[in-house]
Amino acid sequence: MGSGASTLTPPSSPELNSYSRRSPKSGDKAHQGRNFVRTNEVAPIIIRDCREEFQHVTDFKDPIVLGSIADNMPEHPLIKGKYFLVRDVNDKMDKTSSMEHYRTPNLHKVNLPFSVYACGQPTERGLSKLLNYLAQDEPTEIFLFNMREEPVLFVDNGIDMVPFSIRDQDNLNNLVIFGRSPTEADEAEARVRKEVIDLAIMNEENKFYFYNDLENMQREPHEMHIQYEDKLLVSEEVYARHILCSQCVRYQRLCFPYSGAPRYQDVDAFLNVFKQSSKYLEKSSTYKPAMLVTCQTGMGRSTTAMVMGCLMAAHKTGFPPETRGKHSQKASYDKGDYRAVQRLVKLLPNGQTIRNQVDAVIDACSELYNLRSEILKCKHNLESIKTDYVLDNKSARETLYRQCCDYLERYVFLIVFNAYLTEQYPLWFTLDFTQWMQQQPDVTRLMGMLCDPTSQAPTDLIFKGIQYLVSDDYVGLDLLSTQSDVRVSNFRKINISGMSVYGMAQPARDGVTKVSNHLLSKKAGHTFLAMINLRNDCTLECDGTTYSIRHASCLEDPISHPYMSRQELETTEENLKKEIKNSGNSVLVYNDISDSPVQKEFSSILTPSELADQQKLQTLDMIYHRIPLQYDTALEEKDFDDLMSIVCEHGYDCDPSANTAFVFFCRTGKSRTTTAMAIAGLILCHIRGFPKGANLGEQERVSCPNAQYTKGDFIIVQKLIRMLPNGHQIKREVDFILDEIFETMSTTLFHLRENTFVIYNKIKNAKTEASRQSLKRQSLDYLERYIYLILFNAYLHYDKKNQWQRPFSKWMKEVAALAGVYKLLNNLGFYDFDKMPTSFKMMKERWSHRGQALPFHGVFS
Repeated sequence: MGSGASTLTPPSSPELNSYSRRSPKSGDKAHQGRNFVRTNEVAPIIIRDCREEFQHVTDFKDPIVLGSIADNMPEHPLIKGKYFLVRDVNDKMDKTSSMEHYRTPNLHKVNLPFSVYACGQPTERGLSKLLNYLAQDEPTEIFLFNMREEPVLFVDNGIDMVPFSIRDQDNLNNLVIFGRSPTEADEAEARVRKEVIDLAIMNEENKFYFYNDLENMQREPHEMHIQYEDKLLVSEEVYARHILCSQCVRYQRLCFPYSGAPRYQDVDAFLNVFKQSSKYLEKSSTYKPAMLVTCQTGMGRSTTAMVMGCLMAAHKTGFPPETRGKHSQKASYDKGDYRAVQRLVKLLPNGQTIRNQVDAVIDACSELYNLRSEILKCKHNLESIKTDYVLDNKSARETLYRQCCDYLERYVFLIVFNAYLTEQYPLWFTLDFTQWMQQQPDVTRLMGMLCDPTSQAPTDLIFKGIQYLVSDDYVGLDLLSTQSDVRVSNFRKINISGMSVYGMAQPARDGVTKVSNHLLSKKAGHTFLAMINLRNDCTLECDGTTYSIRHASCLEDPISHPYMSRQELETTEENLKKEIKNSGNSVLVYNDISDSPVQKEFSSILTPSELADQQKLQTLDMIYHRIPLQYDTALEEKDFDDLMSIVCEHGYDCDPSANTAFVFFCRTGKSRTTTAMAIAGLILCHIRGFPKGANLGEQERVSCPNAQYTKGDFIIVQKLIRMLPNGHQIKREVDFILDEIFETMSTTLFHLRENTFVIYNKIKNAKTEASRQSLKRQSLDYLERYIYLILFNAYLHYDKKNQWQRPFSKWMKEVAALAGVYKLLNNLGFYDFDKMPTSFKMMKERWSHRGQALPFHGVFS
């Protein structure tokens, strides 16, 4: 609150509404008696000059808070107790000198043969001028888009209706947002207008306070007469009235976010404006529309929508020839070659051409704002920070990192949007953007995790107290007491006769040797060993102990890298090893996070792949794989493909007389290992046949509380079962495998299916909102993981006749998606208990920001 801020609650009184302008002093209680009136059913009548005047009667009931925008500035009532009204635009932001003639900043047109324009926030008269200007070319229709999600009020200054926006005193440069949808934004403006008028009519002059220039406060604030709605318009009144005044105008408010990519529903609303004009989709049509996009400055959001409009036009009339050229093989940040972009191009059919088209349109719309240049400029500012400082009450490094991510998200979105147009424009948009994205799980995951703040962190952070080597072993890890036998924690086998699937925690060199010798012995009877590492964090084996890299702020968990490939992880591990060797093999480590770190000097350091290579010298009948899996979540479709490839290679396509042992391991040998064991078990059962216990009527009857839910019979699961042919048997086989895995690890109290209900039950006892949200997400992740296992078993059934030549990821797109599986996954929830599912019900929300929230270090790539 400003200096001298105070709160007043209007008392009931038969007197007229008014209040004193006296500034309250510390300890002064007199201001509590300021004269406020709450009239009853009938308004009082004031007789002046023999005329009757009915005073405006307000139903305003909230406490009135007075405050000033800065020290030594006048006090006045604040909107919602803390907000000021500040003029939205000024001459300084007008780079195209359009303010004087068109009463809007930064009016500009795309440098292509399309009638697509963008500008900053126009006044009421300015908008009329702009539409008249566009009408000179006699377009068939004018598409008018208001991109603003923040409330804007248009104030009568006697000449024009001038836009003002709401600002918070804590950060006057930031726009205040009250709603995320067009309806919410329009309603928020109406509520704010009503409050401004109510506050204004509480004094005899019917005036409220507005700020024109925050950089020159000598003449601020301005008192303006506000008594009726006619003097204070909302956006809908300024924009929508042109629909009635001109038959060729189509108007849509879209509420694009100030930073980052637009929400799917706003993209659908954008497309609907074009789809409603059926002639627009006909390439042979002479239909010639114009498009005008407005936001506050005419740059970020307007340019994004401008690019989208030009892409629509280009799919109708054709792209410039240069967009078909080949992209340079050498990666360049100047050209936008960030890792997420490169991954996206590989995911999309004709991905490079689609990206080239977007780049060409971005360049054509770059008179004021080039998205690739904005990313690069922000990247340079971020990486130039040597010592962090405070920017807008936050860490400058984190603020700039967030801006980089937001710009990159917007760029990636435009490429995805063009991929959607490439597929759906010829089909006349049989799917809207939201529906199409539901069928693009890989793209959805990529957009949810564009950036990894630690993926390019310097390896020397382990010597600066920022990151530490922490021992993987800890007291209580070996719940199965297998260390004494094979020198590895939690070593076990699926409890099915003849099933050669094993799991364990992270082994060190002696553990790898012991396990290999044990499984390839005559007693175990295996002739080949496949060892599969499931970790997606960086690990080193130092003098017989394995260590993971952890951040000083989160020593409990290793730093995970959700979208780093096996090669990238192994390269990072190799660089860490070299860093330690260059420092004399001495580094500060935690043997247990409950103790202080100790300095250790190592004589031998091995990466996981080197550890396996060393064992291969002794064990020729062994192979090592690494499939990085994210901790405690459902696997991605490609992860199933990778596991399927390994198991089929050594369990189906190889010599029938071979008896391969599959050994999966993660850090603890529980979550990821159990999931991989279940997948391998299902594959081998389909190859060799399911044993007794997997068929109808063969299950043991077990009595336990909430058996329906511990068995996984949630409403959403039952819905999936009904969608699948022979769905009950498919689920029964998955349950059989999970139960048999649990038989050999019951002391861990970890049952992959039952834990879903266990985690959900913890939500009601969560002590903080953050903990509650984390548990909600985790329980849905567990539920999704279980559903994916059922889907995978369905795939094994249906494609068995073709020996699974089609990978699971392709089957999910070609078969499961058409059956509505992704629609189900996009509405995931515990409908048995929750009437209103959380936002995590959507794939986009569940799959976003999978890694830890760690500070940025290194290079933005």
